[in-house]
Amino acid sequence: MADEVDVAELSQEQRRRGVRTVASAALDAQDCALLLDILGLDAADGVVKDTG
Repeated sequence: MADEVDVAELSQEQRRRGVRTVASAALDAQDCALLLDILGLDAADGVVKDTG
């Protein structure tokens, strides 16, 4: 069994990339939401926040 990773320990960039990877592989929005939930990620993590 693979080692489990606490999502809270991931950097913002790792979460962003994870969300975008899941979104690109999901069949539809419902599938994406389910996969993100299983992984403990939030769709908002995939959005780049405007800093200026």
